[in-house]
Amino acid sequence: MVQDSAQGAHKVQSEVQADPVRALVLTGFGINCEEEFAAAYRLAGAEATIVHFNQVLHGQVSIHDFDVLNFPGGFSFGDDLGSGVVLANKLRYRQTSADGRTLLDDIKQFIADGKFVLGICNGFQVLVKLGLLPNLGGDVTPEVTLTHNASGRYEDRWVTLRVNPAARTPFLTGIDRLEVPVRHGEGRLVVPDEATRAAIEAAGLNCLSYIDANGDGTSEYPLNPNGADLNCAGLTDPTGQVFGLMPHPEAFLTAYNHPDWARRRRQNPGASEEGEGLQIFKNIVAHIRKPHPPAPSPAGEGGPDGHFVAEEGRPYYERRQRREESLHTSIEHDVFTAGAGGKWQALKQFSREMRKAPTPAEDVLWQEVRGQKLGVAFRRQHAIAGYIVDFVTLADKLIVEVDGEIHDQPDQAGYDHGRTQLLQEHGYRIIRFTNQQVLNELPQVIQRIQHELASA
Repeated sequence: MVQDSAQGAHKVQSEVQADPVRALVLTGFGINCEEEFAAAYRLAGAEATIVHFNQVLHGQVSIHDFDVLNFPGGFSFGDDLGSGVVLANKLRYRQTSADGRTLLDDIKQFIADGKFVLGICNGFQVLVKLGLLPNLGGDVTPEVTLTHNASGRYEDRWVTLRVNPAARTPFLTGIDRLEVPVRHGEGRLVVPDEATRAAIEAAGLNCLSYIDANGDGTSEYPLNPNGADLNCAGLTDPTGQVFGLMPHPEAFLTAYNHPDWARRRRQNPGASEEGEGLQIFKNIVAHIRKPHPPAPSPAGEGGPDGHFVAEEGRPYYERRQRREESLHTSIEHDVFTAGAGGKWQALKQFSREMRKAPTPAEDVLWQEVRGQKLGVAFRRQHAIAGYIVDFVTLADKLIVEVDGEIHDQPDQAGYDHGRTQLLQEHGYRIIRFTNQQVLNELPQVIQRIQHELASA
């Protein structure tokens, strides 16, 4: 049974803005920090739901109904083959649907949709063993590892951390340093080669460092309790959406969690009663809750006219068309390659911008197809062959476009024809619906999509 069931996960579009931030906290298989994790989110103002991994693996709960996915600490599978190893392999290889999809595939889609992932201690180990951290290459292949502490013993002590000023994750916004406890036997980050080390440092992915009394990164034991390379206590991926750390911020939610709380209270009676670890959870909840204006376009457009609009209209589609035209001709027309370098990355960034500002019709349809609700995995605002399509299931090569009145214009119709022809050359089938069809005839729209999937 789902604890604190996420009621309202399927609310209609008119209620979306009132919904709370939803945090999914996974447990089972030896994880034991789920309650503290959930308490942190509740104190931060979010709705926290604890579920057993099997409920997700068996399709009873969809991660796509949540805003942030959480991997707590503990001893998954008893750490018998190494911390996080068995659970990571289960997520990578256990198929969750007949088409061979895995939970890792869903997590990759979850991140592509602009959502967030947090792993603490054993959860951090799982993310590293999966290759989600640091994920320098973008292909979710393990690049570093976490192994036995250099001390040769289980470490249970408080440490002081410094946030890397170059870190680009909203989890750490406004934090300079914090004091939190560690409790682990395999927390030593090992970076296999100098090139990987340099890439991590250059991108600021080593977001947390163990420090000494002077505030400098240290390898000295016990200030660095496990001997981690780069003095690293935590990593992010290049997007900043995936964050993992060995220390336990969820174990310092109130000032009274600290072993020296009484002396501190006497010295500073007016100090906050919040623990330093709570700020990480408050940060991500505030970030998800706050409306974010889209970033300037890859072509350099900015200001109010450079932002997307939620309503259907010519400016939205003209900007999309101009940017596609400026990018697609020099991008290798292959869905599965990132070999086009900066321009491919620019198109991906543009896709992310568009996901943040869907039209009302696009958002309504997304609520109906997300999370494999139709038995297949759809992606939205996905880059294919130099273009961005509204919805696509890659396995079935079916594209669904939601069009406004602008598409009736002769110039737009000509552009759409060329775009459609190229996508068809890549083996994709394309079906189109108008905004009004989606908003007023949704059951028929879904039925048509299901029919196309069945005939694939």
